[in-house]
Amino acid sequence: MYLLNRGANPPTPVEAIIEPIAVSDLKKLTKKDFHFTWKDFTETELWKLRIADSKDMLGAMSLTYYPLEYRIEINLIASRSDNFGPGKQYDRIAGCLIGWACRLAVKEYGYLACVSLKPKTRLVKHYQNKYGMLDGGQQLYLEGRPLYTLIQTYIDHEP
Repeated sequence: MYLLNRGANPPTPVEAIIEPIAVSDLKKLTKKDFHFTWKDFTETELWKLRIADSKDMLGAMSLTYYPLEYRIEINLIASRSDNFGPGKQYDRIAGCLIGWACRLAVKEYGYLACVSLKPKTRLVKHYQNKYGMLDGGQQLYLEGRPLYTLIQTYIDHEP
């Protein structure tokens, strides 16, 4: 999968890797850098995104599996604070992480796969417009074609 380096002119694709967060990574998940208290999520499945030739985390995500619902819930997702907002260096961090959750859901649950999250109110329209998420009441979700489109857009090809 690829991020888009906005620091280059023109912006260029940069290879990225998503992998499980190691115990040694937990101390790097500070509230200052990743906006949340991640210690509360150590019992969930934690993933990180990094540039292929770097060990620095650019993004992180917490997942919980709900097998009876064929669903994975994104409990928390964040880009590192220096890659947030208009001055960020890399685009596609959140998209790649959401796409990865979709890929995991398909691997686990097949064509019945669903990915959901409970966004902050101010982010609802952003998730719907940018990632094609559907309104499910208190949660937004992806299933079917929108889920597969996100995998194809963010995981399976270069921007």
